[in-house]
Amino acid sequence: MGAWGAGSFDNDDAVDWLADLEHARDLAPIDAAFATVTGEGEPGEPEASVAIAAAEVVAAIDGRPLADLPGEIVDWMASARLQPDPGLTERARAAVQRVRSSSGLKVLWGEGDPAEWYGHIDDLLGRLG
Repeated sequence: MGAWGAGSFDNDDAVDWLADLEHARDLAPIDAAFATVTGEGEPGEPEASVAIAAAEVVAAIDGRPLADLPGEIVDWMASARLQPDPGLTERARAAVQRVRSSSGLKVLWGEGDPAEWYGHIDDLLGRLG
């Protein structure tokens, strides 16, 4: 994984996913991101990174965005005209909890000092309610 920080968009997988999101007119990329981490088996690093990015989009839709939310998301939200959806928020929270408890991304960040990564994840969970 190409990562330059512990933040939700500080890795190549999340940035690549944003390019796919920009072309979507519905929630399909977000739903797909959550499905990859809530199924059977431990999610890998790429899937976990994408699920975290998707959860950030949901937090933004809910009116609790990341302070430095990428402009691509702001533009996409304006064009898609989405409204908060409690079911979507719950799926986002479940996906983030899964990544936090059991994923290749958790293993990766656990190899060093995981405090910064857990701080970002816990902040996201808090914004998801």
